[in-house]
Amino acid sequence: MANIINFPNVRKALALAEQGLPVFACDNNKSPLTPHSFKDATTNTDIICRWWKRWPDALIGVPTGEKFCIVDCDLQHVEAQVWYGEHCRRLPLTRKHTTRSGGRHLLFQPHDAVKCTTSKIHRNIDTRGLGGYVIWWPSHGYEVLHANCLEPVPDFILDALAPRRESISFRPIIYESPAQTARQLEGILVTIARAQEGNRDSALFWAGHRLAELTGAGMLSRATAIALGVEAATRCGLGRHEAQRTIENAFR
Repeated sequence: MANIINFPNVRKALALAEQGLPVFACDNNKSPLTPHSFKDATTNTDIICRWWKRWPDALIGVPTGEKFCIVDCDLQHVEAQVWYGEHCRRLPLTRKHTTRSGGRHLLFQPHDAVKCTTSKIHRNIDTRGLGGYVIWWPSHGYEVLHANCLEPVPDFILDALAPRRESISFRPIIYESPAQTARQLEGILVTIARAQEGNRDSALFWAGHRLAELTGAGMLSRATAIALGVEAATRCGLGRHEAQRTIENAFR
């Protein structure tokens, strides 16, 4: 065992196992070398040494779902770059791994709603949860940022992964009188408060546009409009900080 421990990859695999992360061996194409894929992942020192004695250059695979889940941004593709650029301000500072291809693995706290998906959030933006795995790129020399942070999955990611519901029209509203304005404001806030998972983010973004119209028409101050929208968003389960960012994006 002493000789095998001198190989860098097995030392790194053992270090992860000591931290409680089960590992398994993968080939250079990221395919599992173990018979049952990620289901063979273990923290057992003897088994890990046996694997890396057989495959000394093997990549280190780690199952997803129980310890963390991942949003996988394939930034070598333009579509993923656009999505990442548009949403980076909405993403919390959480652990982030640079991948071999130049992409990013964004690690979040485990969540039952995050499964293994391909391009469901956006083209070339994938997820890995229960039933999946990733290569642990920091063990192979790639950059890790915010190593001590593991944030909850943002609401807008959960909404994007939820079953699709009927989309909301973005038809502008014309405000003709104070009474109509009051009715429209009530309708906007009720739409936010009653939004269901899978539609919350789009409903709030739509409502943000409508609140901006009220503000632009001089019917409501910007601060009041945003405060009302945020308060309504808490009724459907959205966090205040995330709700405010979404409404402010709609105003912009």
